[in-house]
Amino acid sequence: MLNKRCLNLLFLLILPMSINCFATEVVNKYAREGYSFFGAGYDFLDYEENTALKIGLDTIDIETNSALNFTQQSGAYVAVNNDWGFYLVTASTLGDSSSDETWDIGAITVRANKVSFDRQRLGFLASRRFSRIGYFLFGAQYGSTEFNRFAAKLTPQAADFGIDENTFSAGTVSEKVWDLSLAGGYEWNTIFTQKEPGWRYQLQLIAGVTVISHITNTDVNEGSSFSESFNGFQVRLNWAYGYQFNDNMMIAFSLEAGFSRRNAINRDFSDASGIVEFPESNLFYFYPSLVALWSF
Repeated sequence: MLNKRCLNLLFLLILPMSINCFATEVVNKYAREGYSFFGAGYDFLDYEENTALKIGLDTIDIETNSALNFTQQSGAYVAVNNDWGFYLVTASTLGDSSSDETWDIGAITVRANKVSFDRQRLGFLASRRFSRIGYFLFGAQYGSTEFNRFAAKLTPQAADFGIDENTFSAGTVSEKVWDLSLAGGYEWNTIFTQKEPGWRYQLQLIAGVTVISHITNTDVNEGSSFSESFNGFQVRLNWAYGYQFNDNMMIAFSLEAGFSRRNAINRDFSDASGIVEFPESNLFYFYPSLVALWSF
């Protein structure tokens, strides 16, 4: 009986150490190394405004026909330890491109113009391990979007609604918005978690709430700017899949898809154009890119 008790006691003493050693081995096997990355690709944009512009009882909607911009993204993941780390990511459009935009009343186009977009983003996301390859994400993001409308022309159908060259503002119209958002999400990640060569992936699901926006539009309130709080949201999906060649180098294909919405903002002003609010806007983007990653 004594020997049996001794064996049970010995088992109870050894079991926690065995479990701890096994857990340590699993964590160390999938320990995340810090790394930097650079990627480039084309950013496909779809932009729509539900405007406050009215012709009689009809509201004009503005829609962009898939703008296209060459875009770079770069940044780093900094590993604090096996459980904690953080991302610093920047993205910006390069060069200048334009696409067609239409102003519609119902299904009828009354005006067409060109529009160009310029976007920048800076993000910080802390990462906390939850499972073997799963991590919670939380942090903040700064974003800046600017567009210019130009080369406007009325369609023949515009006359049916009493629209002429004096109805809308002439010349180039610009709008610039910068915003600060709080974000959180979850990711599954195997990038630089193992030393041997092989295929690796990353999947992030992130949602954010716009804390503050700063808006300027040359066609509203004579170009005066103002700030608005908690007026919109953002969601995005980041996916990357590639091959890790050794301890240090990896090449991956990346795909980011996102959607952001800003609600209409009413203000007590009315200028010559009759615009009394910043319109509701929806922006959807689709960004495939080729990414190089390195860890030293």
